[in-house]
Amino acid sequence: MDSDSGHPERRVRVASPEGVPFLLMPEPLLPEVEHPCRIPVKDVEEAEFLAAVLQEHCGLYLGARAAEFPALAEWADATPVGVRVGGPWKRDPPENVSELLARIPVRNSVSEGRQSFSEAEQARPLERIDPVLVHKRDPANVLLANACRVGALQQFNCFTESPEFVFDHPSEHVQGMLLTELARQASIATIHGVGLPLDWSLIMTRLSLEFRRFVRNDVPVIIRTFVSFRLPEWAEPVRSVGRRSRMWIAVQGWQEDICCFHGLIGALSAKEAS
Repeated sequence: MDSDSGHPERRVRVASPEGVPFLLMPEPLLPEVEHPCRIPVKDVEEAEFLAAVLQEHCGLYLGARAAEFPALAEWADATPVGVRVGGPWKRDPPENVSELLARIPVRNSVSEGRQSFSEAEQARPLERIDPVLVHKRDPANVLLANACRVGALQQFNCFTESPEFVFDHPSEHVQGMLLTELARQASIATIHGVGLPLDWSLIMTRLSLEFRRFVRNDVPVIIRTFVSFRLPEWAEPVRSVGRRSRMWIAVQGWQEDICCFHGLIGALSAKEAS
């Protein structure tokens, strides 16, 4: 597969920590290196997945101790940055996919400016994404706003109320049904965002969410997704009528730098009948 055209010469391994916004590195090196977004990796498999997620924004740093990590060094020196741009992650999700994604800081130099963490940012109005991206007609039913993609990792701010959901009692936390709808909308928007034509439908085949803590109504919610399907945005849309593609989507919901819920969604894509 061709490397990212914007970085035709660069490999995943970097000589300096300052060269990339996200720094992959073996855990033993963490105390030795200063960097705002250090991400520990145990082996090539973890590094390869995280590099596929972060793409041109990341690099692997080994410094003077590269000889201690020969497998990582060999992989990084042979791998062009952005090698998976436009291509699918053809394997099943890693068993620890949520834990791997959780290593990527939500607050970071690439996406922090689009997230509502500070009081000043919270004062900015949330701008809902286009309803067509989540298969809605009424914009009021769109729960996602302020979309931002970091490599192949999509992030959204979230609304926690919708006229589609009416509950019979007030609550200080966001109801699980609405969180499930957040995950569903984020998955659909992400798939279209990486190239699935808007005239294709999605058929959900699997939904598995684990709720770790309550999601409060009075704190900004960030939802993040990574989808195994990708179609180059610069290429012609898929034209095969009736062709279906299987995919999986990892989803996470965050509040105050804590992952509150996570899960996996399985889906089929198919062109709608004309």
